[in-house]
Amino acid sequence: MSSKAVRVGPAGSVNYLLPLLELRRQRPTYLRNAADVGTYWQAMSTYAAMAGELDSIAYYWRQNNGYTQPATVPVVVPPPAVATILAQTRHRQVVMFNEEHTQPRGRWLVGSLLPALYQQGFRYLALEALDAADSAGLRQRAYPVAASGFYTNEPHFGNLIRRAQQLGFHLVAYDALSADRERDEARNLLAATLGPHPGARVVVLAGHGHINENSTPQTMATWVRKLSGIDPLTIEQTQAALTDPPGWRALPPGVYLVPPASLPGRALTCDLYVLNRLRLAETGNGFGDPAAHATRLTLPADSLRASPQVLLVYWQREKQAQPGAEPVAVRCLHPNEATVRLALMPGTYLAELRDAPGRRYWQQTFSVQ
Repeated sequence: MSSKAVRVGPAGSVNYLLPLLELRRQRPTYLRNAADVGTYWQAMSTYAAMAGELDSIAYYWRQNNGYTQPATVPVVVPPPAVATILAQTRHRQVVMFNEEHTQPRGRWLVGSLLPALYQQGFRYLALEALDAADSAGLRQRAYPVAASGFYTNEPHFGNLIRRAQQLGFHLVAYDALSADRERDEARNLLAATLGPHPGARVVVLAGHGHINENSTPQTMATWVRKLSGIDPLTIEQTQAALTDPPGWRALPPGVYLVPPASLPGRALTCDLYVLNRLRLAETGNGFGDPAAHATRLTLPADSLRASPQVLLVYWQREKQAQPGAEPVAVRCLHPNEATVRLALMPGTYLAELRDAPGRRYWQQTFSVQ
């Protein structure tokens, strides 16, 4: 149902609002069947992330029937993580991050580190979420479209792809929907990177347990080590979110390094564990770059409706060239919300205000200096 709703509206584009509304409307139906509960809440989290409803993600995630209240653990204030991450990546050939697919802040962290990683000599960015069928088109366009993948339709993921290509990274689609997915992911990854270029340095963004270094059966990370002889640096971003004691919730927004002893129930074995508490509410496409400007968009009163609406912000040149270009920012408006603030890189943008069926109520081109 939601997969159909996401295509309602202008041809080739993504509808970011209707899937959420349809899922909410049919909530009683899904929750009556115990087998559908987990899938339902995961879908709600996923589409909330895509639509910029970042405050809703944690709530939906905690409704999942697999979620349990975190155990009480001794709270040690963790140190900032970025300096340690970059100190360790400096001497490694393959670096693997994981992410919770419904949490955009994991990919935002990777995007913020890309300039430093490029300076260290990394030239490949391998993304599990990329659809290999769009690889050639993506190289030519240098920006993602709706067909570039599923999770890549989330704006921060699209901005990660743009940032990587602007810096000079080669993007790699390596996922494998096969009987031995982990092994074949590793084979695809190596065939596109270290196979033809043995000295290449590679950054990987994978989902969940694919970077686990102690697992039976073997994971993508352990297969990479077995097939290449290279031990990847694995950076885990999901386990600390499962623990999340009250003392951590009081930390300022940021990225922290968590000692394994603070994660007694962790399900994954990795080199570094990160507590990612970044706040993305007003971030746009800058990834913390000082060149990004705080931008205020004021929506005209005669364009606002009582029914749900969504604000979409595109690079103008992309939207003119390709109707299916992904937006750089999406915001589902709250009732009476007429002002939206975003941090945007310099350039010319196109903003649109649409309703759930995809009808456009307002459009404006604007520049950020």
